Amino acid sequence: MRLDDVKAELGDQIQIEWKAFMLRPTEHGGKSREEFIEYTKLWSRMSETDSRLEVTSPWGSDDVHPSHSLPALAGSKLAQTYGAEIEADFHDRMFKAYFKQNRTISEQSVIVAVAAESGIDATDFEEKFMAQRDELNAQVITDHTAASQRGVSAVPTVVVNDEVAIPGAQDVETYLRVFNDLLEQG
Repeated sequence: MRLDDVKAELGDQIQIEWKAFMLRPTEHGGKSREEFIEYTKLWSRMSETDSRLEVTSPWGSDDVHPSHSLPALAGSKLAQTYGAEIEADFHDRMFKAYFKQNRTISEQSVIVAVAAESGIDATDFEEKFMAQRDELNAQVITDHTAASQRGVSAVPTVVVNDEVAIPGAQDVETYLRVFNDLLEQG
């Protein structure tokens, strides 16, 4: 949401491109339900820093917690192919599905449902998701590898012009200061 504020302030002077970074790349070595619920207690800080962020903390769903982040990120890659507005809506809805609704976003059925909620034909999305899974996964892994090589280890991390990395969720003023400084430098 904060980057939406920055985009609204700076308009066409900036372009935001989402890249994938997997906090849990595989299903192996995941947290137990108890450990995961304990971890989600930290989410309450998110809405303290930006009241527009809707989170349920701790995890309040009977749904199994997500096993890993690759499937949802692959879904985001596919959503990009439907256009920028759909991609942005999918991204926001996936965020809400995980943090607010506590849905299992590593499950294909949930990813397809989020796509449908974003206005994408569910059958079309699911067919493409299944047919292109290897390619979509490879795109996610490429993003992740590039970020890791850059030294990214925090989510979110905003990288500006492949020059400046801003780790962690920052306030709008911090982002604006960095963007404006770079814009002034030309």
